[in-house]
Amino acid sequence: LRRPPAPSRGDCPLDAWVPYVANVLVRCGRDSVMAVSRGGAPRWREFDKEMEEKEREMLKKAGIIMPEGHMDGYKYMPQKRVVEKQSWEVKPGPNSTPQSSSSSWNNSDVSFELGQGIAYITLNRPQTNNSLNDGMMQGIHDACFELHRRSDIRIVVLRAEGKMFCAGGDPKSFQDTASMTDAQSQRSSVCMMRLLHYFQSLPQFTIGLAQGSAMGTGVGLLAACDAVCAVNSARFVVSEVKIGMCPAAIVPVITSKVGASHAKRIMCTAENISAPLAKQMGLVTELVDDEAEFSKYVETICDKITLCAPLASARSKRLVQNVASRPLTLKLISYTGGELADVRVGEEAVKGMVAVQAKTRPSWAEIPIKPLY
Repeated sequence: LRRPPAPSRGDCPLDAWVPYVANVLVRCGRDSVMAVSRGGAPRWREFDKEMEEKEREMLKKAGIIMPEGHMDGYKYMPQKRVVEKQSWEVKPGPNSTPQSSSSSWNNSDVSFELGQGIAYITLNRPQTNNSLNDGMMQGIHDACFELHRRSDIRIVVLRAEGKMFCAGGDPKSFQDTASMTDAQSQRSSVCMMRLLHYFQSLPQFTIGLAQGSAMGTGVGLLAACDAVCAVNSARFVVSEVKIGMCPAAIVPVITSKVGASHAKRIMCTAENISAPLAKQMGLVTELVDDEAEFSKYVETICDKITLCAPLASARSKRLVQNVASRPLTLKLISYTGGELADVRVGEEAVKGMVAVQAKTRPSWAEIPIKPLY
């Protein structure tokens, strides 16, 4: 760049200084960046301060005196720093205060039973095909509230009474939704999504038993399970789009279960999915001819989970949920590495290594998980 001659004091128009000042600023900027970047990354605050000083000097030559701190009003300095939380930094929480517990269960729409290392949540509205109403959702919520705090329970079985597993939302609730304000409708949807997430995040291994077909939110409940066993005659359909609605509350759990491609097929076409096709998609894990075979399936999983350390199994489940479909970033690597480092020095890891050296079973494998049905 060729520097234009500096205007004399006699030149009155301020715009006569513009080419000169612009050229000097470019030169100063280039030289300053080179200076502050030697030996490392540019120190931009020092660079900005130096540029302000040079700008003040040049303006002073033009007869313009700039006070100290004149740029403060042009520089936004946020008072609070917004940091995006990672999925492993957010723990699922309850929607409300529980109304029942296993010791004093009073919900007739859902039954909750505990055994040795196993719990059963049973949808109990066969007269309505187990359509979800407020009572049933409260029952599932209360059971989850207790299970999140029960380290002695290793497996949770979600089952249903009647011919259908779940017919989705109660038709009466649709009428109530129509009379809601936008804020109330959004709050209702968020509560449903939080309930599914609360169930999906249980530290226990969850098994869904579909003795019949499932619709709408019922499909979402099964998708939230870690494993699903269904009878061959079962069908699965999400048909909200046929009545001009969107199954927004169950989209996250179904998509995480079967992937985006299958999720779009299920929810955008309202296709009536057969049990074999549901297994190909990944919605169903195992198929049986009759629900009488459910007990054998549950027993097989109980035998396998018995041999696994409770906390290690729970943390492995949470790890899978937190890293699923996420890009491999430094934060993700740091998180998984931290989990491994923490588990290595944990009580279970120590007991496990002692058991291996002693050629005996660890303590948790000595107490079998016994199915109730």
